[in-house]
Amino acid sequence: MTDNRPLTKGVVQMKRCLITDKTRKVLLIAAIVIIGLVIFSQLIKNRGGVNVKCQTEYKVEEGLISYRQDDPKWKDLYLGESEFTMQSSGCITTSIATAISESENPLDPGQLVAFLSDNGVFDNDGNMQWGKLDELPGFNAEVYGKPDADAIDECLAQGHYPIVKVHRRSLFSYHHFVLIIGAENGEYICMDPLKDSFTKLKDYGNRIYSVRCVWYGDY
Repeated sequence: MTDNRPLTKGVVQMKRCLITDKTRKVLLIAAIVIIGLVIFSQLIKNRGGVNVKCQTEYKVEEGLISYRQDDPKWKDLYLGESEFTMQSSGCITTSIATAISESENPLDPGQLVAFLSDNGVFDNDGNMQWGKLDELPGFNAEVYGKPDADAIDECLAQGHYPIVKVHRRSLFSYHHFVLIIGAENGEYICMDPLKDSFTKLKDYGNRIYSVRCVWYGDY
């Protein structure tokens, strides 16, 4: 009688090797597809941006108050009736709070989001409605049709601070808004609502996607 046990064991081991190789190929293909989707999504997000170069110096005012959108005092406040909070989506509101911090009516981000919510400035998705903001007594909001260095410089030259949409540099990066507060040594200086210290526009590739200018008062 022939003993087939060694042969059976060899067949099982061979099947295991085949399964392992097949699994590795599937995982490799899945990884390639995921990486491709990530790269494609980043290319889509980067569409329409404009590279800008600083040409003029603008002093950074020391009296400006830098806020963070994720400060525990207001991070859980909602933008109007939307499901979005200051922590998740409050970069514009926080930037405006800094922009008006030297005005006759300074409001911290918590006070500002409450005021804007009460006056219906946010839509149901938490987006800032710039026209409604501009209609509020004392507030001025200018939306520039073309995002470029001229728009930034025009706002700064008038003593105001432009809010620009940028693209954060990370693996799963996303659009974000920062406040440009001046320009020094050929670099635009920014207040990022998610940073403790000032940044430079070059930290976001010197690439912008929109420009807004908000100030309080008649000047």
